[in-house]
Amino acid sequence: MSKKLILLFLLSGICMIGQTKKNSNLETYTSRKKVYEIKYAPERWIRADTSDWDVEFHDQYNLVTAYFIEYDYFISDKKLKSTIEDEYKEFGKIKNLKIYKKKIKDLNVNYFECELDYNDMLYKYQGFFYSGKGGSIQMQFGAQAEAIEQNQALIDELNNGISILN
Repeated sequence: MSKKLILLFLLSGICMIGQTKKNSNLETYTSRKKVYEIKYAPERWIRADTSDWDVEFHDQYNLVTAYFIEYDYFISDKKLKSTIEDEYKEFGKIKNLKIYKKKIKDLNVNYFECELDYNDMLYKYQGFFYSGKGGSIQMQFGAQAEAIEQNQALIDELNNGISILN
């Protein structure tokens, strides 16, 4: 009986070590100015290079897309609404735009949420702007409304992966 317990204890310890290694398997994207980095789990977020943004990520099912960009200028609080509206104008008019202050790790950001009716489908977008060293950054998430709601924890995980490099 005690041999079975010891064997069971050893097996559970090995499983826990495997889980820890899997959870700590993070990759890092460093921004082009080398001011910010984003740590992400490649089994949940797939990185893709893009011409419109500095980097793009999408979840493993390709339901939620995240975009990151560094601007060489500061975006003032007064310009946030018009900046967001300009981003979507070729797709239609955004609705229910909310902008509020939020703390993500050590960053105090201007977080936004909005909706866009495009081709008779409701899309939701959320993300943030942060002005800091060297200009501003933007992180944005977009998907059909149902995908955003079901994947909010995944979105929060990637948001919390961003940090300022010293």
